[in-house]
Amino acid sequence: MNSSKTKGDIMLKKGRKPEDDTGYAYDTVPEQTTPKPTPPMPSAETRTEFTTIGKNISIEGSIRGNEHLVIDGSMKGNIEMAKHNFTMGPNGRVEGEVNAQNVKISGQMIGNIKTQGKVEITKEADFMGDIRAKGISVEDGAYFKGSIELAQEPHRKTTLTGKAAPIEATQSVSKANTQTAKEVVKEN
Repeated sequence: MNSSKTKGDIMLKKGRKPEDDTGYAYDTVPEQTTPKPTPPMPSAETRTEFTTIGKNISIEGSIRGNEHLVIDGSMKGNIEMAKHNFTMGPNGRVEGEVNAQNVKISGQMIGNIKTQGKVEITKEADFMGDIRAKGISVEDGAYFKGSIELAQEPHRKTTLTGKAAPIEATQSVSKANTQTAKEVVKEN
């Protein structure tokens, strides 16, 4: 044993890996590693969160949520997703009311849809109910039985005086023409 090492040094090294003259353990690599940059997290605007209800899941009751919803299973009850989208897959079956930003139906649905956006009914869909939306598309081959009410953007409002003025002007022109015609007949 080396006489320069004290008994305390020997005890401290007990159970540790043997070191060489540089003080490094044999299985360590004495190189500097730079940390790898982490990829940036997507912002809230670009990240799309949604919940999927699979084809082997059945739900009875109401669903309310603050993220997009995809149903490929069966649901009996109302769905409230006012500011988010609702999609029903080809295996989906829903019986109830749906209120969502946009709705896409590819399965079987019995009930009403109310959206602030657009309803899309694909060729795989079997839909019976009423729709209130700003827009709708129905693919060839889809089954649809119900009514559609499309909301329109408000038009420019014209005042009643603006509409009434041309009618009054037309009437006064007609009276003037009638009077002029009577005067012409009297003169002849």
